[in-house]
Parts: sequence; structure tokens; C-alpha cells
Amino acid sequence: FVMMNAARYAVGVQGIAIAERAYQKAAAFAKERVQSRPVDGSLPGAGPIIHHPDVRRMLMTMRALTEGCRAMALTAAAAYDAAHAHPDADVRKENSAFYEFMVPLVKGYSTEMGLEVTNLGVQVHGGMGYIEETGAAQYYRDAKILTIYEGTSAIQANDLIGRKTARDGG
Repeated sequence: FVMMNAARYAVGVQGIAIAERAYQKAAAFAKERVQSRPVDGSLPGAGPIIHHPDVRRMLMTMRALTEGCRAMALTAAAAYDAAHAHPDADVRKENSAFYEFMVPLVKGYSTEMGLEVTNLGVQVHGGMGYIEETGAAQYYRDAKILTIYEGTSAIQANDLIGRKTARDGG
């Protein structure tokens, strides 16, 4: 499982990376795309869609999900480093168990989150989201396969509960 954990962690980081790219693309589009006056009256006339409350909500959700998963992955990476380099054997053992516990979370949640973020990115683009030139639909397709690589989300749940939680007595 050493190789499998490394592969699963890497796929989770791919989910975070594609989510970040989808967010960047959607935010840039929202700053440029002019369409109607915002419903909240924040502009006197038509303006960039980033001023529309629902678009702002989607962008903030995309950003929050991405940053949360990035923090989770970095926490797991720090535990991995401590598990391999800390001078105290007990600390190494604790960090190794914590890293192993985190791997199915990083893989499973980060790839599912990547799918959700790319879906929101398509929504921000509106009808343009399905046009290949924007790239938004490609991000969504690429994110979908990440939920399957190196074990489906259900496999990650089984690993978390069966191997990582029950094995260590909770």
C-alpha cells in the first residue's frame, strides 16, 4: 500500500489542481463577460457578471472548496514528512498513521470536490461553458475521471473505515 497511497495522494492533488485552474478560468471570464444589470442594483447598467450575486457565490464556493482541500493535502504532506524524517520514533509512528488515515480523504474528497468545482466553472461560463474554446467543459471531463483513478470514491470510503479506522480501533 506504500505505492498505492502515493498514487492516491497524487490523484487527490490532481483534483485540487484542476479545481484551481477551473476557478482561475471562471474568475477571469466573470470579470470580462458583460451581461445585464445585477439584480442587487450594485451597478446602474449592464456590467461584468462578477457583480451578479449568484456568480459571486459560485466563485466563492469554488475558491473555498479548493483552498480547503489544498490545506488538507498540505497537512497530510507535513505528516508524511514527519513520518519519514522526525528524530523521535513515536512521533514518526503517529505521523505515519495520521498520513495513512488522510490519504483516502485527500483522494476521495479532493477529486469529488474537483468535480463540483469544475461543474460550477461550467455554470459560471453559462452557455459558453459548453464551447470547447473556453476549456471549462474539458476541465469537467478531466475532473470526472479523477474520481475513478486509483480507486473510486466508494473504495476510498471502504479504505478509510475498514483499513484506516477499524484497524486502529477508531
